Amino acid sequence: MKKALFAIMLAAVSGYVYAQTPAQEPAPAEIKVDKVCTAASVENREPVNETSAFDKTIGRIYTWTKITSTDAPVKIKHIYYADDKKVAEIELNVKAKTYRVWSNKAVWPGNWKVEVTTEDGKMLSAVTFTVSGTAAPKTEPDTQGK
Repeated sequence: MKKALFAIMLAAVSGYVYAQTPAQEPAPAEIKVDKVCTAASVENREPVNETSAFDKTIGRIYTWTKITSTDAPVKIKHIYYADDKKVAEIELNVKAKTYRVWSNKAVWPGNWKVEVTTEDGKMLSAVTFTVSGTAAPKTEPDTQGK
């Protein structure tokens, strides 16, 4: 009798403890950059005239990124640097587990880098490019593609 009563009490306490255990947070999505490149434009969701060297006459470049994620939707960022100075940060929505996104930026002569990061700032990849010639920086707004 004592053993049966003890077993019932143990089951009740175990059930209470289990019910009080907080739910585990879902694991964050694993995000991988399959490809990142700079190009003169994007057509039909693909980069056109992919290169890492541009002339100042280009005016605007496109950074194209193919993402694979264990979860969707997620967000990534393209962070643009001109001669080691941060000049733009563009948030992009990744709506499917495999997705292509791009941003574009008005550029001027110099050495450029674009970092691809998670929404919380974890570095995923980076790409560098140069713009040759001499011209003043443009102040046109930056945009994103989907």
